[in-house]
Amino acid sequence: MSSYRFHSGLQRGAKFDYGFSQEAVKNEPMFFNAGFTHAYRNGGPITQAFLRAFDAEWLNNNETPLRYTDVVFDSRVHMLMPKWYPCIPGFHHDDVPRGENGQPDYGPSRAYRSNHCMGLVNGDICPTQFALGDADLSIPENDIIYKHWHPEVEQLIADGKLGLVEAESGRLLYFDCDTLHQGQAAVGNGWRWFGRISWNTERSKHVTNETRNQVQVYLEYPMEGW
Repeated sequence: MSSYRFHSGLQRGAKFDYGFSQEAVKNEPMFFNAGFTHAYRNGGPITQAFLRAFDAEWLNNNETPLRYTDVVFDSRVHMLMPKWYPCIPGFHHDDVPRGENGQPDYGPSRAYRSNHCMGLVNGDICPTQFALGDADLSIPENDIIYKHWHPEVEQLIADGKLGLVEAESGRLLYFDCDTLHQGQAAVGNGWRWFGRISWNTERSKHVTNETRNQVQVYLEYPMEGW
């Protein structure tokens, strides 16, 4: 069995306006695979606040600035109740190229290495968790990688070899395709907004500007999805 050494990192960025009412969160449009300009023009006040903060901090001021056409945007609005998940549970990486077997490709010749910036509104009811630090994980030959990795990551956290951090609402959070993270079960009732900007990904070359009107929630143990 081979292994993969990674650095799971997270950088806290600027704050953005997150003092929105439950009604505002509920009515915020959702996007999938959308361009920056399309999302800003067609989004509600939450989407616009998040994108403005990213524009001011990264697009304009970073040492290697990005163009609007370099990024792709996704967002989700969930109505949650305790023990409901806004995504498939389990520690995983975002946007790793898939191999011929349909599993993430961690080989040296992978097609790209993606970067991301995420934000939450009303995330306190269900904050994203990040497992941070350096670690080696084994890559199974005939199993679902993230299903195999999840208990390994949990054990590394329990042993103090990886630190556990929860995302805060109204904060830009920067990470990459090596950052382990997971959604967790909601601890309260309410509407939650999640937004993510991605770059250095093939997705930015194939923007489809989809507006989503429905989004599902998940219950415990649907790990087979990963």
